[in-house]
Amino acid sequence: MNDIAVHPADQARSLVDHRYRSTFRYEVEREKIREFARAVQDSHPAHRSEAAAAELGFPGLIAPATFSAIILTRVHREILDTLITGYDPTRILHADQVFDFGRPLVAGDRLTCDIYFESFRHFGDYDVLAIKSVLIDQHGAVVQTGSSALLARVGGRDPGLADAVRKVAMGQRFPDATARGSAVVPAAADHLTPSPARRTPRPRIAFADLSVGTELPVRTMRLSRGDLVNYAGVTGESNPVLFDERVAVASGLPTVVAPGMLKLGMATSFLSSWLGDPAAVTRFRAQFAHNTHHLRIPPLGVGTIQFRGRVTSIDPRKRRATIAVDARAEGRRLFGYAAAEVLFP
Repeated sequence: MNDIAVHPADQARSLVDHRYRSTFRYEVEREKIREFARAVQDSHPAHRSEAAAAELGFPGLIAPATFSAIILTRVHREILDTLITGYDPTRILHADQVFDFGRPLVAGDRLTCDIYFESFRHFGDYDVLAIKSVLIDQHGAVVQTGSSALLARVGGRDPGLADAVRKVAMGQRFPDATARGSAVVPAAADHLTPSPARRTPRPRIAFADLSVGTELPVRTMRLSRGDLVNYAGVTGESNPVLFDERVAVASGLPTVVAPGMLKLGMATSFLSSWLGDPAAVTRFRAQFAHNTHHLRIPPLGVGTIQFRGRVTSIDPRKRRATIAVDARAEGRRLFGYAAAEVLFP
C-alpha cells in the first residue's frame, strides 16, 4: 500500500476491501460521558450517576448512544490525513450513518477501532466513500459498529481556503500510518456484528401498550452557536465550518449550521427520554440528505428543533419495535430518513 497514487479518488479506490486499524486506544472516561451528554442535551441520570446506571444493570456510567462520534471523528481525521489526502475538508459531507449497538459504552471501557473500506464510486460532483467502523473492547468483543457514507465534493475548490481549514481542522498532523504501526490489509467486514447484549432491557414503556401508529410526545430542543462550539470541543471536531461564518459561507453553506452527528445525538436523546433506558436502542439510522433543511444558527440567537416519533412496525416474536424519528426546523425536515430499532423485555 506504499505506492498509492497521489489523487485522492485513486487513493480511496485502492483502499476498497481493505481494513485500517487505528493505533490509538480510547478510554471512556466518566467526565467525558457527562460532557457529551450535556452537548447532545441528554439528561438521563445513568449518564451522570453511577447509582442510576447500576439500577439499569451497568457497572459504571453509560455513555449516550452516539458517544462513539468522539472516536470516529478522530479516526476519520486520521484517515484523511494519512491515507486519503487531498480532499478539501470543508467539502466533505456526512450523508448517511447507521449505528448498531451490542451494548452501550461504559466508563472504563478501553476501545480500539477498525475501519473497513467497503465501496467507492463517483456520482455527479461527488466522490462517495462507504466505510464501516468496528469498536472492540478490552476483552476483544465487538461492542458497536457504524456504517458511514462520506461525500467529497470535487471541482471548484479554493486551495487557499482548503489549506487554511486543514491547518485548523486537523490540528496535529499524524505521521505515516504504517510508521505508527497501523496496518492496511485486505479484509471483509461481513461477519463483524456487535456481540449481543446479555442484559434485559428496562424501558418504562410497556411493549403491550405499543401499536403501529403510536406517537411519542413531542420534544423541542434549542441550539446556540455556543452549543456548537461546545460540541466541537467535546468531540474534537474542530472544522471551522461549525463556528466560523466566513468559512461556512465560502464552503457553500447558508451560515453556521448544526452538524449531522450532533442532530443525530439529539435524536437519540429524544428517544432515551421517552424510553427511560438508553440501552434499549439497538440500531439507529439517519440520512442527512441534500434536499433536507440545514439548522441555521443565528449569531446571537438559537436554532429550534422539534422532534416527533411514531411506531412504524412491531415484531412480537423478537419483541422489537421500529420508531421513525422526524426532526424539523422552521417547519422543514432535518433528516431524509431517521429510524431506531428498540428492544423490549
